[in-house]
Amino acid sequence: MPQDTQENGNKKNNLSEANRAIWLVKVPKYLGKLWDKSPSEMEVATIRIQKPAISSEPFKVSLSLTPELMELDPDSPIASEHELKLCKTAEGTNLTGIFSTLDNEEPSMEGWITHKMQCLPVYNTQYLKMKEHYLRSAKPPRRVKPLNHIVKNYKPVSSHAHNKDDCKRKDGPKMLSKDNIMDLLFQAFEKHQYYTLKDLQFITKQSVFVLKAILKDIGDYNKDPAHKKMWELKEEYRHY
Repeated sequence: MPQDTQENGNKKNNLSEANRAIWLVKVPKYLGKLWDKSPSEMEVATIRIQKPAISSEPFKVSLSLTPELMELDPDSPIASEHELKLCKTAEGTNLTGIFSTLDNEEPSMEGWITHKMQCLPVYNTQYLKMKEHYLRSAKPPRRVKPLNHIVKNYKPVSSHAHNKDDCKRKDGPKMLSKDNIMDLLFQAFEKHQYYTLKDLQFITKQSVFVLKAILKDIGDYNKDPAHKKMWELKEEYRHY
């Protein structure tokens, strides 16, 4: 048994309650704020301990808030029924002591923490109303913000310019009929007498194979040094 008083340096510690077992309970924020508002002499809650039917199961501990405490904050819905769940049991010699001091009095030991518990609200109608109230209050209200400048509105575009270019590159040149290709060739030869095959391909946007087949019918391939490897129209198609 510890002594009633123990000297610690120049101070004395009151150890009259050193054998008392204490539960360390973690409570929700709303419950802690409500207890802070309550007067010191007010009864704030009632604890009930229910013995289990099977000895191996833990005791059921419930905590009910008093009506006087609930009236301290009538506008906010608060769950009155709570359940204390055991988180950890202190075993062996690794215990935590609780001390208290009042003004100039000597420090007093209140006891040892034997159980660590957590206070949780019971899932019922009161809890759902409280949860809904906190969710609505946490949501920021919508506000109107004045604008000091003109906001540019851009109309949606179904197909952008770069997408059209990509489609053209993917699709490649369109195949024209022989008459259309011949019309393009005649229009080109009205401007110049000689063309390379590469230039005619650029003008008509047709393949080399198709152009050669048509040029053999309407054109002559020059081999003289002045216009070597260039095409001109046959005499029957010339207008110059």
